[in-house]
Amino acid sequence: MKIRLVWLLGLMMGFGCGKVYHVADVQTKNYRIERASYPVDVKVAAMLEPYRLKLEETMNEVIGYNDFEMVKAKPWSGLTNWFTDVVFDETQKMVAEPLDFAIQNYGGIRLNSVGAGEITVGKIYEIMPFDNIAYIMELKGSVVHALFDRIAESGGWPVSKNVYFEIAYGKAKNIKIKGEPLQEDKIYYAVIPDYVAIGGENMDMLKDCKIHNTEAFIRDLMINHLREQYGRGMHIQPDLKARIIE
Repeated sequence: MKIRLVWLLGLMMGFGCGKVYHVADVQTKNYRIERASYPVDVKVAAMLEPYRLKLEETMNEVIGYNDFEMVKAKPWSGLTNWFTDVVFDETQKMVAEPLDFAIQNYGGIRLNSVGAGEITVGKIYEIMPFDNIAYIMELKGSVVHALFDRIAESGGWPVSKNVYFEIAYGKAKNIKIKGEPLQEDKIYYAVIPDYVAIGGENMDMLKDCKIHNTEAFIRDLMINHLREQYGRGMHIQPDLKARIIE
């Protein structure tokens, strides 16, 4: 690791007609600090060791099993379909009002693929490292159309079951929610990450829409879902039907 120490002689000005000083020269020097040069504090290390072991135990807990690799891709993929379906289903459990769909910004899913085999808590933290909260939003059909247009412009985002549309010249067309054509004046209930709900990713059309805060981290919804399914001997089964057609 390098630390660059730069000593600058700043401008020094007096009051009134005092003299003005200017920097005449700057000299720099590099110092290399090796990891071994830091002494190990045995007492602190011993104090932290139980917490480190507990963290490892938590992160290494197996909570699911994936039969085959899931890959993240646009305009749709097995990984993005699975992710949004889990968020949709787990959020629906918390409310009586029927929900219509869920979305996730593409960059919010941080892994490009999840390999076959055991899924640990740590793996879910890799997929979703952010403390994003699931918001339920009341969206007029015209707002949903604008939302899907924005998603179409970016080439596609993760969308849950109940959603279908086609991308034509960067716009969403033939939009269907629960198999029915989108109604511009109807109110739809959508599960959306808080980051997007407040206008992130240029989703300004959502800023004035009514929000219901579930106070649930999306990451926790994923973990709870996997634990429950795995406890019942069920493996991950992503829906591989195309939801966005380019």
